[in-house]
Amino acid sequence: MSQQDVIVKHSDTLCQFFNLRYPGTVLALASSYSKQVIPSAEMVQVREDGVTIDCQNEHGAKLQVSIPFPQSVHSLSAVKEMLLHMGEEAEDDAPRLYYREIPGQPSGWRVYWPNWNWVLYLLASGVLSYTYILIFPDTTILPFVWIKEILGLDNIRIWIEFAVFLHAFQAVTAVYLMKRVSKYKFTLKQTIIWTACVQVLGIGSMLKLLPIVYNSKFVSDEIEEDNKRILDQVA
Repeated sequence: MSQQDVIVKHSDTLCQFFNLRYPGTVLALASSYSKQVIPSAEMVQVREDGVTIDCQNEHGAKLQVSIPFPQSVHSLSAVKEMLLHMGEEAEDDAPRLYYREIPGQPSGWRVYWPNWNWVLYLLASGVLSYTYILIFPDTTILPFVWIKEILGLDNIRIWIEFAVFLHAFQAVTAVYLMKRVSKYKFTLKQTIIWTACVQVLGIGSMLKLLPIVYNSKFVSDEIEEDNKRILDQVA
C-alpha cells in the first residue's frame, strides 16, 4: 500500500457506507473470493488497490479476505463504482453464497407457523364454518344450520369469496415484500413456503412475515442520519 494512498484515509467512511447500504455486496464479495458459504461479513478497510473484509463462514470460523482491485482507484466515486461492479459479478458467479440470515427468523419450520391467538382462532373457525356450509348447504349440524339461517347462503358465499380474494392479495403482497422491500434475499424455498403459508393461513402468517421484512429493511433514525451523511461524502 502506497504512502500516498488517497483512499485509505477515507477507509472508515467507505466501510460504513458499504456495510450499511450494500451488505449484500459485501457478502457476495466475501463469499466469491473465499469460495465459502459466508453468512456474515463486514468490510474493514478500503485502499487504492483493494479492500479487506472480515467474515465468518457457515461453520463459525473467522477469516479475513483481501480482495484486489483490477486497477488502482484514486477517488471515492471510483471506489464505489468499482466495488458495486465487482459485487454484481460476484453475485452472478456464486448466487447461492450471498444469502444472508434474515433478522428475526429462527431456524426450522416453526418460523412459518402463525402465533395463534383467540382472534386468529375465531377468524379461522369462521372461514372453515362458512366453507363447510357453502359446500354442504343441506347440513343438519345445528350450529351450521343456525349460521345459515342468520346470515343466509348468499351472504356466506360473499364472505368466502372475499376471504379467497384477501388471501390471494396477501400472497401477492408477501412476494412483493420478500423480493422488493426486504434488504436481505429470501431463497426460492423460503419464498415458496412463505407464499403458500400466507395463501392458506392468511393474516396469521402475514403477521409473522412482516416483522422479518421490517427488521431487515429499516434502521433507527440515528443510523439513517449517519448513512445519509456517508452517502453525501461518497457520492
